[in-house]
Amino acid sequence: MIRFRRSSPEVRFEMTPLIDVVFLLLTFFIFALVLMVRANVLDVSLPEIGSGPAAQGQTVTIVIDADSNLYVNGEPVETEQVVEVVRDRLAEQTDARLVIAADQKSASGSLIGLADLLSREGLGEFSIIGTEPASVDAQPIEPTPEP
Repeated sequence: MIRFRRSSPEVRFEMTPLIDVVFLLLTFFIFALVLMVRANVLDVSLPEIGSGPAAQGQTVTIVIDADSNLYVNGEPVETEQVVEVVRDRLAEQTDARLVIAADQKSASGSLIGLADLLSREGLGEFSIIGTEPASVDAQPIEPTPEP
């Protein structure tokens, strides 16, 4: 009688495809974070705004903090240099949008002055961003009359 000996191949657990998938996921999440608009990098509490689409894609962000200091993409800038710095950033990123984020405790005059300055210098196409209201039926804040 002839006996056949069957040898089964050794079971192997391949790590290479698993590592590839992990790196692809890591790359995807890093890329997604880079594309997000990050106006909350500075310690600025944004007011609630209930209309308008969120800015997507590349942006050049001007932030006005509570003390009315200006920052362009996180770098402090003097008021006199804002237009020059913004133009340089927009020249570097040709498809970027201009976005203004003003702290709700900053003086409203700072925002109005900045908007006027940008409009005078030909940079009138910008968005003002804030946080979404807590409820859909949020009513606009009525100004308090001065005595």
